[in-house]
Amino acid sequence: MIGGGKIAARKVKELLAAGAQVKIISPKLIPTLKSIVDSNPINYIPRDYQEGDLAGSFLVIAATNDPAVNQSVWREAQQQGCLINVVDDPQHSNFIMPAMIHRGDLSIAISTGGNSPALARRLREQIENLVGTEYGLLTEIMGELRPELIADILDDDARAQAAYRMIDSDILNVIRTQGKEAALIYGRKILHQR
Repeated sequence: MIGGGKIAARKVKELLAAGAQVKIISPKLIPTLKSIVDSNPINYIPRDYQEGDLAGSFLVIAATNDPAVNQSVWREAQQQGCLINVVDDPQHSNFIMPAMIHRGDLSIAISTGGNSPALARRLREQIENLVGTEYGLLTEIMGELRPELIADILDDDARAQAAYRMIDSDILNVIRTQGKEAALIYGRKILHQR
């Protein structure tokens, strides 16, 4: 990560969540990113980017406010064969990072193909309001009940219908009001209705 601002902080969180080994090069960090660095195994180099900093890197994100620095990072990444994302510059990126929503094991990615990060962010904000934390618990419950579903219902179409019946039921409200264990019992009853 080249940069230490708000965008860098958001991207570093996503990289850490994906299990990446992160190195940050920036003379300064915003407080949020400083807190992330202090509480995670991150290699932080407190200085400006220099030619050669990308040696051994697989994936690079240039998130500085300086177009000249971002272009230097782009050139070196190309020479090193790295995946590179220059934030807000899809022409100088060979991959893009979608706006992400995480609810436990449920992940929702929103991408505009680099055309409008602002639109992707706004859609993420709207969807976050629709998809609350209970969806993470529903994902867990579905995962716990899946082996039973597979063992008990051999027909693929009937199995899919049983899963949809549970998803379309009142289970999210049960999660919100009574918790995971009650929802697991409720879900098991729904799945085995014939």
